[in-house]
Amino acid sequence: MKRYLAILVLGSIASFSCATTQRESAVSANLESQVRAEIKIIDSQLPGIGMEDKRRSELLLQKAKLLLKIESFKEASLVLKELQSSKEGKNLLHLDHYLGSAYLGINDYGNAIVHFRKSDNIDRDFESTNRRKMWAKAYFEDEKYGQALGILGRAARDKNFEKDLFYYETVVVSFYRIKEYKRCQMVLEEGLQKYPESAVLRETSEKIAQLLPR
Repeated sequence: MKRYLAILVLGSIASFSCATTQRESAVSANLESQVRAEIKIIDSQLPGIGMEDKRRSELLLQKAKLLLKIESFKEASLVLKELQSSKEGKNLLHLDHYLGSAYLGINDYGNAIVHFRKSDNIDRDFESTNRRKMWAKAYFEDEKYGQALGILGRAARDKNFEKDLFYYETVVVSFYRIKEYKRCQMVLEEGLQKYPESAVLRETSEKIAQLLPR
């Protein structure tokens, strides 16, 4: 299921799966080398900047975003937690969104959910589509299927929200796991019309066919 649930972090600049063991194959060596060089420059500037200097917080945030870009989620989470505890960091835009992204990347679903919820409350228009997908994914991976369905259901009412493969697979499997088989079947039919190649949808369809009367 996980390889079908790839979603975007930071818009178009990074994609990831929850399996951090797949990181090496997902990020090219050239990209990582380039990003690490940028991070090295940032690290060289930090010692000369005071702990409460706004410039320091801006550089740390830039570093965290670069780490997310190369899917180095653990490193990103450590930098973001340092920012979170600083005086200047608390006023940085989108901090909760990035924290949620980092926690999701290291499979810390509880903290990811907390920060995506905060981001939705205070930063609703920033990366709203990606945040809702990642938020739903965190709930799904934490086996809280009803909450995942709630987020995607509300998102689907937005005319600008695209019902993509992630949406259909997550909704279908969530309905199946909470034994809402008829609702699962309804979404399956729609999803299979758009994504007939999806193994997740096909396999779930076969299971539903055995459970529901014809």
